[in-house]
Amino acid sequence: MTYQQAGRIAILKRVVGWVLFLVALLSTIISVLSFMFKHSEKQPGIDAVMLDFVHVIVDMLRFNTPFLNVFWHNSPVPEFNGQMNLGFWLIYILIFVGLALESSGARMGRQARHVKEGIEDQMILEQAKGREGRSRQQLEEKVRVPRHTIFLQIFPLYVLPVIIAIAGYFALSLLGFI
Repeated sequence: MTYQQAGRIAILKRVVGWVLFLVALLSTIISVLSFMFKHSEKQPGIDAVMLDFVHVIVDMLRFNTPFLNVFWHNSPVPEFNGQMNLGFWLIYILIFVGLALESSGARMGRQARHVKEGIEDQMILEQAKGREGRSRQQLEEKVRVPRHTIFLQIFPLYVLPVIIAIAGYFALSLLGFI
Protein backbone atom coordinates (compact mmCIF):
# COMPACT_ATOMS: atom_id res chain seq x y z
CA MET A 1 0.00 0.00 0.00
CA THR A 2 1.24 3.48 -0.76
CA TYR A 3 1.89 6.04 1.93
CA GLN A 4 -1.16 8.06 0.81
CA GLN A 5 -3.39 5.01 1.31
CA ALA A 6 -1.70 4.34 4.64
CA GLY A 7 -2.47 7.89 5.75
CA ARG A 8 -6.17 7.50 4.85
CA ILE A 9 -6.41 4.11 6.56
CA ALA A 10 -4.67 5.56 9.62
CA ILE A 11 -7.28 8.31 9.90
CA LEU A 12 -10.10 5.79 9.46
CA LYS A 13 -8.61 3.50 12.12
CA ARG A 14 -8.26 6.37 14.57
CA VAL A 15 -11.84 7.58 14.05
CA VAL A 16 -13.33 4.07 14.30
CA GLY A 17 -11.15 3.37 17.35
CA TRP A 18 -12.32 6.48 19.18
CA VAL A 19 -15.99 5.88 18.35
CA LEU A 20 -15.77 2.23 19.44
CA PHE A 21 -13.89 3.19 22.60
CA LEU A 22 -16.34 5.92 23.65
CA VAL A 23 -19.49 3.91 22.96
CA ALA A 24 -18.15 0.81 24.74
CA LEU A 25 -16.86 2.88 27.68
CA LEU A 26 -20.23 4.60 28.13
CA SER A 27 -22.06 1.29 27.95
CA THR A 28 -19.70 -0.37 30.44
CA ILE A 29 -19.89 2.50 32.92
CA ILE A 30 -23.68 2.56 32.72
CA SER A 31 -23.76 -1.24 33.12
CA VAL A 32 -21.70 -1.03 36.30
CA LEU A 33 -23.81 1.85 37.62
CA SER A 34 -26.97 -0.16 36.90
CA PHE A 35 -25.44 -3.11 38.74
CA MET A 36 -24.68 -0.87 41.73
CA PHE A 37 -28.21 0.58 41.62
CA LYS A 38 -29.76 -2.87 41.48
CA HIS A 39 -27.71 -4.14 44.43
CA SER A 40 -28.05 -1.08 46.67
CA GLU A 41 -31.12 -2.30 48.50
CA LYS A 42 -31.77 -1.42 52.12
CA GLN A 43 -29.46 -3.15 54.56
CA PRO A 44 -28.88 -2.65 58.26
CA GLY A 45 -25.60 -1.30 59.60
CA ILE A 46 -22.96 1.13 58.43
CA ASP A 47 -23.19 -0.11 54.83
CA ALA A 48 -26.76 1.19 54.62
CA VAL A 49 -25.60 4.81 54.48
CA MET A 50 -23.13 4.14 51.69
CA LEU A 51 -25.60 2.04 49.72
CA ASP A 52 -28.29 4.72 50.04
CA PHE A 53 -25.79 7.28 48.80
CA VAL A 54 -24.91 5.09 45.78
CA HIS A 55 -28.61 4.52 45.09
CA VAL A 56 -29.37 8.26 45.13
CA ILE A 57 -26.34 9.18 43.01
CA VAL A 58 -27.12 6.58 40.31
CA ASP A 59 -30.79 7.58 40.30
CA MET A 60 -29.78 11.23 39.92
CA LEU A 61 -27.40 10.36 37.07
CA ARG A 62 -30.11 8.41 35.28
CA PHE A 63 -32.62 11.24 35.70
CA ASN A 64 -30.22 13.99 34.54
CA THR A 65 -28.86 12.19 31.47
CA PRO A 66 -31.88 11.57 29.25
CA PHE A 67 -29.62 11.76 26.18
CA LEU A 68 -28.05 8.50 27.38
CA ASN A 69 -31.37 6.63 27.63
CA VAL A 70 -30.28 4.31 24.82
CA PHE A 71 -27.50 3.11 27.09
CA TRP A 72 -29.57 3.13 30.29
CA HIS A 73 -32.19 0.90 28.70
CA ASN A 74 -30.00 -1.40 26.56
CA SER A 75 -26.67 -1.87 28.35
CA PRO A 76 -26.40 -5.36 29.86
CA VAL A 77 -26.47 -5.34 33.66
CA PRO A 78 -23.85 -7.79 34.92
CA GLU A 79 -24.39 -10.32 37.67
CA PHE A 80 -20.99 -11.06 39.16
CA ASN A 81 -22.27 -13.85 41.40
CA GLY A 82 -21.85 -16.92 39.23
CA GLN A 83 -23.29 -15.85 35.87
CA MET A 84 -21.38 -15.61 32.61
CA ASN A 85 -22.38 -12.03 31.60
CA LEU A 86 -21.22 -12.54 28.03
CA GLY A 87 -22.75 -9.30 26.71
CA PHE A 88 -21.14 -7.21 29.44
CA TRP A 89 -17.69 -8.76 28.94
CA LEU A 90 -17.91 -8.40 25.16
CA ILE A 91 -18.66 -4.69 25.46
CA TYR A 92 -15.88 -4.38 28.07
CA ILE A 93 -13.38 -5.92 25.64
CA LEU A 94 -14.56 -3.54 22.89
CA ILE A 95 -13.15 -0.66 24.97
CA PHE A 96 -9.68 -2.07 24.55
CA VAL A 97 -10.18 -3.05 20.92
CA GLY A 98 -11.04 0.60 20.27
CA LEU A 99 -7.89 1.72 22.10
CA ALA A 100 -5.78 -0.74 20.08
CA LEU A 101 -7.35 0.48 16.81
CA GLU A 102 -6.60 4.09 17.71
CA SER A 103 -3.04 3.23 18.70
CA SER A 104 -2.47 1.26 15.50
CA GLY A 105 -3.88 4.12 13.43
CA ALA A 106 -1.65 6.61 15.21
CA ARG A 107 1.44 4.52 14.50
CA MET A 108 0.46 4.07 10.88
CA GLY A 109 -0.16 7.81 10.53
CA ARG A 110 3.25 8.65 11.99
CA GLN A 111 4.92 6.29 9.56
CA ALA A 112 3.04 7.73 6.59
CA ARG A 113 3.98 11.25 7.65
CA HIS A 114 7.66 10.30 8.00
CA VAL A 115 7.64 8.57 4.61
CA LYS A 116 6.10 11.68 3.02
CA GLU A 117 8.75 13.89 4.62
CA GLY A 118 11.48 11.47 3.49
CA ILE A 119 10.21 11.59 -0.11
CA GLU A 120 10.17 15.38 -0.05
CA ASP A 121 13.74 15.43 1.31
CA GLN A 122 14.81 12.96 -1.37
CA MET A 123 13.13 15.10 -4.05
CA ILE A 124 15.41 18.00 -3.11
CA LEU A 125 18.44 15.75 -3.61
CA GLU A 126 17.07 14.35 -6.88
CA GLN A 127 16.46 17.85 -8.24
CA ALA A 128 20.06 18.71 -7.43
CA LYS A 129 21.20 15.80 -9.66
CA GLY A 130 19.49 17.38 -12.62
CA ARG A 131 18.29 15.13 -15.46
CA GLU A 132 19.63 11.93 -13.89
CA GLY A 133 17.40 12.44 -10.83
CA ARG A 134 14.26 10.42 -10.30
CA SER A 135 10.79 11.94 -10.33
CA ARG A 136 8.38 12.05 -7.41
CA GLN A 137 6.29 9.32 -9.01
CA GLN A 138 9.29 7.01 -9.30
CA LEU A 139 10.14 7.55 -5.63
CA GLU A 140 6.54 7.00 -4.52
CA GLU A 141 6.30 3.76 -6.50
CA LYS A 142 9.27 2.30 -4.62
CA VAL A 143 7.83 2.98 -1.17
CA ARG A 144 5.49 0.40 0.37
CA VAL A 145 4.10 0.89 3.86
CA PRO A 146 3.38 -2.35 5.76
CA ARG A 147 -0.05 -3.07 7.16
CA HIS A 148 -0.46 -2.78 10.90
CA THR A 149 -2.67 -5.13 12.85
CA ILE A 150 -4.27 -4.27 16.17
CA PHE A 151 -3.12 -7.58 17.65
CA LEU A 152 0.42 -6.22 18.04
CA GLN A 153 -0.79 -3.61 20.53
CA ILE A 154 0.22 -5.66 23.58
CA PHE A 155 -0.49 -3.27 26.45
CA PRO A 156 -3.88 -1.80 25.45
CA LEU A 157 -5.27 -5.07 24.12
CA TYR A 158 -3.94 -7.73 26.50
CA VAL A 159 -2.53 -6.21 29.71
CA LEU A 160 -4.77 -3.22 30.44
CA PRO A 161 -8.11 -5.14 30.43
CA VAL A 162 -6.80 -7.58 33.04
CA ILE A 163 -5.43 -4.80 35.26
CA ILE A 164 -8.67 -2.82 35.14
CA ALA A 165 -10.82 -5.94 35.74
CA ILE A 166 -8.76 -6.84 38.83
CA ALA A 167 -8.93 -3.25 40.13
CA GLY A 168 -12.70 -3.18 39.50
CA TYR A 169 -13.14 -6.48 41.32
CA PHE A 170 -11.30 -5.17 44.37
CA ALA A 171 -13.20 -1.86 44.29
CA LEU A 172 -16.60 -3.60 44.09
CA SER A 173 -15.51 -6.03 46.83
CA LEU A 174 -14.46 -3.20 49.12
CA LEU A 175 -17.76 -1.43 48.52
CA GLY A 176 -19.63 -4.62 49.38
CA PHE A 177 -21.26 -5.28 46.02
CA ILE A 178 -19.54 -8.62 45.42
